[in-house]
Amino acid sequence: ISFLRAAKSDFYKLIGDHELNVQSFQGYGSNYIKKAGFSPDAYVQMAIQLATARLWGKQGGTYEATQMRPFLHGRTETTRSVSPASAAFVKAMGPRPRQDAKNGETRTEKVALLHEAVASHVKYIGEAAKGNGIDRHLLGLSMEVADGEDAPALFAHPLYVRSKTWRVSTSHLTHPNFDNWGFGEVVPDGVGIGYAVKADSCVFNITARKEHDWTGRLSHLLEEALLEMQTMIDMDKPTASKL
Repeated sequence: ISFLRAAKSDFYKLIGDHELNVQSFQGYGSNYIKKAGFSPDAYVQMAIQLATARLWGKQGGTYEATQMRPFLHGRTETTRSVSPASAAFVKAMGPRPRQDAKNGETRTEKVALLHEAVASHVKYIGEAAKGNGIDRHLLGLSMEVADGEDAPALFAHPLYVRSKTWRVSTSHLTHPNFDNWGFGEVVPDGVGIGYAVKADSCVFNITARKEHDWTGRLSHLLEEALLEMQTMIDMDKPTASKL
């Protein structure tokens, strides 16, 4: 009985230490994103990059679960959303929305950087799905280190440790039988984002430790990013001739 009481107490404390916010974005969804020439998943990942960078002032290590279904008993590989291309896009967009959408040259540059970031992400997902990712390979190597054996210096390198700190843990599941779904963060100073990209909407389930007061702010920043991206894409379209 004492173990059950302790488990119950721990469970309620875990719940109480967290907060959850749902961003049910109704502005557009996969129909618009595909019509604009982007992969819906990769496009939303770039919106997440922009929103989290604005929340923290910099990008955080981001994990997207990628299925490896072509392989027998295949499970997942990691797609890393932080890349030179996503960093260039986030930097161009800035720490807050800018009133420069009417500047054609600047706007066109941002849209081009978004295309490059999305294409880079799509390529990474494709390679990860074929077993050409790096994280499961490195995990396997680390598991080969026997008890009492010194691990290769790589596994203690600060950059490697930082790269494996998933401040943004994400996973995409769009299904007609699911309105919403989610999971918790995987590091204390991180967020968990489960999302769905429906035909005309995007739904995000955002979790984090309550002490940070992040989920409501991130929800707003995700909406802001999606609207800002839509505005610059629409304004960058060639004007139709009236003739």
